[in-house]
Amino acid sequence: MKIAILRRFVLLSIMILFFLQFFKVKALVGSLSGSVAVWSLTFIDIFAYFETLLATREFSQQALLSVIPLIMIYLIFGRAFCGWVCPMDFLFEIINKARKWQKMKIRISPRIGYILAFLFLAASFFTEIPIFSNYLSHLTNFFRMLSSGIFLSINLPADKTIFYFSGGIIILLLMLEFFLPRLWCKVLCPLGKTYGLFNKVSLLKLKVEEGRCLHCNACEQLCYMDVGIASTNKSILHDTNCIYCGRCLEGCSEKIIKMKLR
Repeated sequence: MKIAILRRFVLLSIMILFFLQFFKVKALVGSLSGSVAVWSLTFIDIFAYFETLLATREFSQQALLSVIPLIMIYLIFGRAFCGWVCPMDFLFEIINKARKWQKMKIRISPRIGYILAFLFLAASFFTEIPIFSNYLSHLTNFFRMLSSGIFLSINLPADKTIFYFSGGIIILLLMLEFFLPRLWCKVLCPLGKTYGLFNKVSLLKLKVEEGRCLHCNACEQLCYMDVGIASTNKSILHDTNCIYCGRCLEGCSEKIIKMKLR
């Protein structure tokens, strides 16, 4: 099975499990920011955990136990969440296919993303509200838009304001993707910047067989996260922007790029 098909199968499977909650099948309840699996296992996103911790200024053992499993997953798979689970990656691919003109290239320091993440954490502390996770997160707004849209479509009580607000955030991100492809993923997204730090220590790595690269740059042309695969001259990559989507593997004519667990 091609990696691209496998990625979409994984995403679709997870979305279906979340969708079943609307039919009272509680396999996964909540969203990708925070959820309950099989009635008892709780999970909370790492950035959302720190935002909530700073906003409430209270330590919660339950919240800690909810974030630890995700930390363990990221220690194994690094930033693979962005390429295999995040629904925005799928929507952004659709936008990129719909664009008929050459994408614009803009150089912005990736450090801006870390500054934004710090500012959101600081704002959460001073306002006592997890601002990004509550109002601006693409994951939160995607699921709010989905759930409120379903409720409204079947005439169940739902706040139209939430639907319009969350839908507006998603539309703004899609517009940003149309004009500045992957700027959100590469630079601005606090979640992506947080997950990317795990690439430095995660067990999953991109490995390039030394001495066999033809430097055709096909892998880098296919990589929409601008990971320097061929130009770095390193056999093992630790790039924080790599989302392990596998496009470089499928594009390499020599098949010398592999995804391996160390």
